[in-house]
Amino acid sequence: MDKIPLITLFLYSLPESFLIFSFGLVIQKKVIKAAPIMIATVCSVLSSYIARLLPLPYGFHTIIGLLVISILFYAVLGLSIKQSFFSALLSLGTLVALENSILNFIQYCLHLNVEDVIALPPLEKTFIGWPHLFVWAILTFFIKKRNIFIIC
Repeated sequence: MDKIPLITLFLYSLPESFLIFSFGLVIQKKVIKAAPIMIATVCSVLSSYIARLLPLPYGFHTIIGLLVISILFYAVLGLSIKQSFFSALLSLGTLVALENSILNFIQYCLHLNVEDVIALPPLEKTFIGWPHLFVWAILTFFIKKRNIFIIC
């Protein structure tokens, strides 16, 4: 069980989920419409919050998240089943890669170890996650502007 503080839910999980769906649409060269993405974002964040409250072994929430995101790409954003799973997988993979590399860089620069980061107050933990979201937003914008896409 992993309860997320509400401040983190609003200031980190919502932007992160919005980027998951935006990036997934951009790599498929699909039109980005704010309203459907916001619906998918809210559904994703709520399902993630609920999944983390369930007494499941660590890591199960990730599998549930992948399935929920794939379903939302399909049901709300209109991608095919194959495109939905591919977009969900590539979006989550990009998220993990950016999060790990940028957080490791921040930890190195600030001389923080994992225990230091875990011990941070919720608001500071939220802020330490923003740099990779900012980089991801720029990457998504760049891919969209350059018409770089992957068709699946």
